[in-house]
Amino acid sequence: MGRFFIPGLVFPFGQRAGFDPRAERALVAEVVVRSAAALVSFDGDPQALIERKCHMLTQLAPHIVLAWTWFGDPGAQRLQPQAVAGAASAYARGLVIERNRLSAIGPAFRTLAGQRLEPFNVSRRSLYGPWRFAAREHGVRSVLALPLSSTHDERRGLFVLYSDVEDYFDRVGVGLFEALGQLFSALLSMVAKQAELSRAAHRDALTGLPHRGAADLLAAKVRRLTEFDPPAAVALVDLDHFKSVNDTHGHAVGDAVLCAAAERLQAALRQGDTLIRWGGEEFCVVLPGTDLAGARSVAGKLRASLERSPLHLPDGTSHAVTASVGYASVLVGEPLAEAVGRADAALYQAKHAGRNQAIGAEG
Repeated sequence: MGRFFIPGLVFPFGQRAGFDPRAERALVAEVVVRSAAALVSFDGDPQALIERKCHMLTQLAPHIVLAWTWFGDPGAQRLQPQAVAGAASAYARGLVIERNRLSAIGPAFRTLAGQRLEPFNVSRRSLYGPWRFAAREHGVRSVLALPLSSTHDERRGLFVLYSDVEDYFDRVGVGLFEALGQLFSALLSMVAKQAELSRAAHRDALTGLPHRGAADLLAAKVRRLTEFDPPAAVALVDLDHFKSVNDTHGHAVGDAVLCAAAERLQAALRQGDTLIRWGGEEFCVVLPGTDLAGARSVAGKLRASLERSPLHLPDGTSHAVTASVGYASVLVGEPLAEAVGRADAALYQAKHAGRNQAIGAEG
């Protein structure tokens, strides 16, 4: 069993000790310093790192019995702890805070809105059931809820700490816990920025769709290793006679037609399907959970979505556009590129059969 030395106090790892605010403050400061060091070299799952630091905090500071965080859309209707650590973890893992008229004025949703609340004590006779349960079953006596926020996007969150000592956070000092929360916010902001840069690196600048380079990232969605894996399919959509649009109206109009067509195709897809700008006037559609009959239905909808009415462009003009579609099932053990190749061969047939039609690949 390890031992930690603090001037004036020695106690075994994880063992409860008499409450000494100065000793606790030193332990919390150690967690803050270690968390800052981890942030500098971070490369991985932010929630996992935050949970490790919460675990370190609850292990080093003997009177913090629970720490949990939540991060996401500030308009969320439900909060469930994401990173959880401490002796009272079971309480947090079963905690669900639904947004309603009462909870909206409670500490969780007020903190989520960015308000800085003072620490408060919890009673065994609390009128609020979860507080009463935490006090009776886990010895919780005081709580501190701190806001988290991303500097890169609109997401917000909260960092909640529970102690088995009344007035714990006032006596130890809130500042160190706020510093730890700020480190968590910085980490989440950094990850959000990295995710956005990654998405941008795989986005087509004109249409905003994923571009062909993103196909490898999507391959796992339709990979089939055995016959028991869900079906999957791909489709290629090629705008008919698109060259004439560029030749007649110029590339600016051609670009506007591509953007309008992308919007129309995207609107025709189902949730879970992915539309990719494959190159030029060609689009690829990745269809997880879809067999050949389902792919035929989707391909027909995509073709019809363009044929049914002209595309309206930002300059007020309209252009009639049709498309040819080739589609194929993803076979067991088949790389995505090979399925796309068979869909491309079917697209070639559709174009040479008169265009504005959908043809499926054999296999």
